[in-house]
Amino acid sequence: MANELRKLSREEVLQILRDTAVRAFVKADLRNADLRGLSLPYANLTRALLGKADLTEADLEGANLAGAHLAGAVLVEARLMGANLAMANLEGADLTTADLTAANLRGADLTEAILEGANLSATDLVCADLIRANLVGADLSGADLLGANLNNADLEGADLKGANLEEANLEGANLRGTAMPDGFEAPDCDKGG
Repeated sequence: MANELRKLSREEVLQILRDTAVRAFVKADLRNADLRGLSLPYANLTRALLGKADLTEADLEGANLAGAHLAGAVLVEARLMGANLAMANLEGADLTTADLTAANLRGADLTEAILEGANLSATDLVCADLIRANLVGADLSGADLLGANLNNADLEGADLKGANLEEANLEGANLRGTAMPDGFEAPDCDKGG
């Protein structure tokens, strides 16, 4: 008899998550799952597959999502304070107004991610890819962006006060109205006429 896979309903997924006392979902396959409003603080979701999942208003405070696949996921207004998202794939994810205060996004791929109005204060973004990311109005105060790639990112109105931009690539980035760290000098991109 062949094993047949079927997609779990939202209710079945939530029941499994509620019944699992360990809160360990290492390598769990939750792609395209409807997990809106889910409360899983400090859960272990290392290398979980959450591509295109809807995690709107989810509480993942302190969760371990290291190496997780969240490409195209919806994390609008999600609570990810202190979460570990090191090396996670968040390409094209929507994190509008999400709270990522003091989260670890070291080496994460946030290419074309939407982080408009997100709180990224005191966040570790060392060597993160933020190519073409929308960071309009985002709070990056005190964030560590050492070696981060912000090529063509939109940082209009963002707060970067106290952020570490050493070796960060800001080529083509929109810095209009951005509050920059003290002593920061934007590269002279004037090509002349």
